[in-house]
Amino acid sequence: MNRPLTIVFFFLFLQVSFAQLEKDLKLADHYYSQGEYDKARPYYESVYKTNPSKIYLSRLLSCLESEGDLKQAEKVLKKAKAKSPADLDLKMQLAGFYEEHEALAKAKKEYEGLLDNFIVNPSKGIALFNAFVALSKIDYAERVLQISQKEFKSYPFHFQEADLYSLTNRKEQMLSTYLNLLDKHDYYDKSVRTLLLRRLDLTQEQAQDFKLLKKALFERAQKASSSLVFSELLIWMYMQVDNFSGVYNQVVSVDLRSKANGQRLYDFAKTCAENKDYSTALRAFEETRLLTTNRDLKFYSLEGILHVGYIQISKLKRHTDEELQKVLGNYEEALQSIGPVTSRTLRIIQEYAELLAFYAEEKDKALEVIKEAYSSRSLTDMMRSELKMLQADIELLKGNVWEASLLYMQISEAFNFESIGNQAKFKSARIFYYEGEFEFAQSQLDILKQSTSKLLSNDALELSIMITDNYGLDSNYIAMAWFSKADLYIEQLQFEKAFSLFDSIRINYPFHALADEILYKRARAMELQGDWLSALDFYGDIVKFYGTDILADNALFKSAEILETKLNQAEQALDTYKRLLTEHPGSLYIYETRKRVRRLRGEEIEKDEF
Repeated sequence: MNRPLTIVFFFLFLQVSFAQLEKDLKLADHYYSQGEYDKARPYYESVYKTNPSKIYLSRLLSCLESEGDLKQAEKVLKKAKAKSPADLDLKMQLAGFYEEHEALAKAKKEYEGLLDNFIVNPSKGIALFNAFVALSKIDYAERVLQISQKEFKSYPFHFQEADLYSLTNRKEQMLSTYLNLLDKHDYYDKSVRTLLLRRLDLTQEQAQDFKLLKKALFERAQKASSSLVFSELLIWMYMQVDNFSGVYNQVVSVDLRSKANGQRLYDFAKTCAENKDYSTALRAFEETRLLTTNRDLKFYSLEGILHVGYIQISKLKRHTDEELQKVLGNYEEALQSIGPVTSRTLRIIQEYAELLAFYAEEKDKALEVIKEAYSSRSLTDMMRSELKMLQADIELLKGNVWEASLLYMQISEAFNFESIGNQAKFKSARIFYYEGEFEFAQSQLDILKQSTSKLLSNDALELSIMITDNYGLDSNYIAMAWFSKADLYIEQLQFEKAFSLFDSIRINYPFHALADEILYKRARAMELQGDWLSALDFYGDIVKFYGTDILADNALFKSAEILETKLNQAEQALDTYKRLLTEHPGSLYIYETRKRVRRLRGEEIEKDEF
């Protein structure tokens, strides 16, 4: 009968105790924060007695030391240590207390006691080593390591040994230790890479640290019996500075020694392409085709060869007629070996047709390639629309403007709510713009400005603004008609005709608002011809003479893009992107510019597909 009553009294007692503890703690914290340590001390003593945690111990010791009651502080610390004999922190805290208050003999006794008694297994040795390192007591840390290595000979203390060498600036010994570890346990390679990046300057080949690591790795990798891990580490090191060509032979060697049948080399080729080292990527893809016996890998390598060739011609504009013919020959070889058109092989056909039409001046042959692919029964409706879009682009290039317009309309009707449908609507609106139907073009662009595709809506917005600024307000139809016709000529790669019309506008309408637009289109023409320096000059004139007009941010973005992706001038590109962010905070290019700034700074972002 009394048991329920006892339980009630017990819980009431607990509640009172908790309430008192909370009250004491609040008062202790209050006095402590005010610097009134003599008043805080009794409350912390009460709290610590009930709850002997390290934070309350630390506060109590601070109060005791501030009052000069070192004997009581020592007594409290020794008692805490005795209650938790395995607690390394308390042992180190007591030794530190002695050292701080110049009881050096007592401090040394505590430290020596740890050396004599604490290292009972490898984990304890590592914990004590790290504790001494944290206190910058390198001599004691070294002694701990020596004792641990002697007592536990089979345990790999390589990381601690390397830490010691790093702290004493003995880099050669540090590297040797890491490599000795990998020689026995290569599964530590990721940990070693992380530590090497933290402790060495591997950002440029001329850095002393880079040379030191290169020498050490080459010595290991060239030994006949050496582990593959050293060659892989050498490859990784060169990839830190994007020197893929410098490590090409090493990759081939690793692929052969590991019997990877070309897979490692293929992966390396893709990495080169992703990092825009297209010459090394091409070399690696070609070697993979020769090396591998895997049919799929042979085809994937051929696909890589094709795409790299396509990029060099269509994006970088770096090719001779002989190189163009070689790339086209590769495509023809591939087309003979592939079966029915699939989502993967469709890209090969599209790229081949684009190269024929826009770079080899074989428009009719390009249309034949598209027509033959279009007849394949394995095509989906979306795949057919992609081919039809390219067909329309080529018809426009040939001068068949209304044939192109009809194809664009068919795509937009079939895929009214898809991205490709909106893209076709935009290209259809441009047809009417090219032909001088500015009001109708404007009405179509107004719809597209609401597109869910940010890039497409931006293009529609820019063309709409250009029409409004130079036609709607000025009502000068002739100048605008000449300009739109010249714009069409540029898309048809008839640059002399376009420039002739631009000159006519400049002569007949010297003060027309189209002046900055003409510079912008001239720059676009230079880009299409791969004349990057001339394009930069035109964009520079826009920024210089029309820095407050609507095309200034476009010109800065395009300039930065050329510097980054065509001329490989990363620092100048970064400066130009930053200028865009500073001078044009409301630009449509702000999001993309911020992303590119992060990439150029070396911050981690998703890489574009090569």
